[in-house]
Amino acid sequence: MMVLGKKCPSCGGRHLRKRPSLARLASFPTARAYACSECRQQLVFLFPFSVGVDNRHSVRKQMPPFFLVRISGTNNQYARINNLSEGGMCFQQQYNAPPLPGPQLSLDLYNCNDGSSLEQLSAEIVATNDGFQEQDGQKTSNVKYSARFTHLTQAQRKVLCNCLEQYGTA
Repeated sequence: MMVLGKKCPSCGGRHLRKRPSLARLASFPTARAYACSECRQQLVFLFPFSVGVDNRHSVRKQMPPFFLVRISGTNNQYARINNLSEGGMCFQQQYNAPPLPGPQLSLDLYNCNDGSSLEQLSAEIVATNDGFQEQDGQKTSNVKYSARFTHLTQAQRKVLCNCLEQYGTA
């Protein structure tokens, strides 16, 4: 994503904080690396443009609607999964849902059809976006979270890969 000016390409926010230059675009002498304070999107400012940095290493797949994410520590709060990969996921909640306990979470993938779940996936929220979703002719506001998995065990990674192979679609 790219926008004109020194602002976040994801949320449009202007509250940016400097970060170390690790991206390829940041290797240019006039480039400056930033992170948005509001949605945590990483970006590089190349005068006069801001370019979003995408750090995905694996392909994200769409999951069927009977897969939900259960957020631990929030009285079993559930959210809809937008897409899922070996490295992370994107999920959405209704706007009026209670806020998440913090950027570090423990998530469970829950299959509503058979009641099985992959539990205690440690994750970190890396971006947050507000949006609208049309459902039955009515628009509802929601919050989309992008999270990356941190410290997955080999067994969790194997079950996650099997789940993506069995249920995921491109």
